[in-house]
Amino acid sequence: ALNTYGIAAMDGGIFHIINNALYKGLLFLTAGALFYRTGTRDLNRMGGLAHKMKWTTIFYIIGALSISGIPPFNGFASKLLIYESVYRFNPILAIVAMITSILTLASFTKAFYSAFMGAELPEYQEVKEVPKSMIAGMAVLAAGIVFFSLFPGLIVDWLAHPATEALINQGAYINGIIGGG
Repeated sequence: ALNTYGIAAMDGGIFHIINNALYKGLLFLTAGALFYRTGTRDLNRMGGLAHKMKWTTIFYIIGALSISGIPPFNGFASKLLIYESVYRFNPILAIVAMITSILTLASFTKAFYSAFMGAELPEYQEVKEVPKSMIAGMAVLAAGIVFFSLFPGLIVDWLAHPATEALINQGAYINGIIGGG
């Protein structure tokens, strides 16, 4: 049987998988928005787009802070559950995980600066925000991130923990799906 720490770690892991779908999806959509307007994936050939693509910039910031595990974003909530469980098992591993989050923040800060800040390049003088349909997709994921950030306990109780219980007690899960005694 799993002890409380193992269950908390599984809850955190499942919550993190759900969060991962939200913030990575959002970050991929922001990358797509940048490509849609600039025609390049090369961050070194971008700059100054924050003034032209305000919504994309805001959504990128939300995704970057979330994936980096910065409070109060949802990535922080799930990473905290994982950090606490790992710390009880091996404090050094928890420290390594935290350092990884710091490095993640550094990489997304560099990407943010390259694409959105800095000097506005002449070839992007006419760039404008992406169509509303693209903004809507990013907005839905950003809203999910905000909701999960505001109510992490609710998400763990309603989504992550039931999934953990199903993983632990597979017999009951199978019986619930296909029936049986």
